[in-house]
Amino acid sequence: MTKQVRRPPPDPYRKARFREIAREIVAKDRYNRKYGLSVDTAGAIANALERAYREGISGGGSQLAPIIEYPADGLIDWALIPPRPRNAFWSICLFTLSRDNKPAPGGYLVPATTERGTSGWMLVIPQRTHEKVLGDKTIVPLVRLGVLEADDDNPAHLVVSNRGKETWFQFLQRGGRFPDDLTNL
Repeated sequence: MTKQVRRPPPDPYRKARFREIAREIVAKDRYNRKYGLSVDTAGAIANALERAYREGISGGGSQLAPIIEYPADGLIDWALIPPRPRNAFWSICLFTLSRDNKPAPGGYLVPATTERGTSGWMLVIPQRTHEKVLGDKTIVPLVRLGVLEADDDNPAHLVVSNRGKETWFQFLQRGGRFPDDLTNL
């Protein structure tokens, strides 16, 4: 009879760290291929797996960050927002909520079409023109996380929710600057 191996509980911080490592490996591979440099993607992946394995064996994985379950209405840790939606959320909050005790100009997202002809969202800010359209696949995770929600006055528009505001202000309180402090991992 074989003994069943006990698996550690899922840790969203560990998953976020691994995703960031994977993104770095892919970005380095693309850069090296573009400029004709030597590519050792398999070696980079093997090194990352080896580091993760050693971390797991030493028990360091459970001590790096506690597993936190967020209530449905509480703020969400900045590091747990996926990278592309996180970058978009940073821009949305910067333009609509502001920072450094500046007055918040407000704003909202309206449905639009991207350059590629796919569905997306455009940021509308009073007295400003912001013509970049964000893809629907970038915005949907933010709605799913509850940091963006339908506007009460016009359900076709999206605005930053209370949860999103709390998340943004906590990020700023921790010294959030783009792109230096995106993950705080």
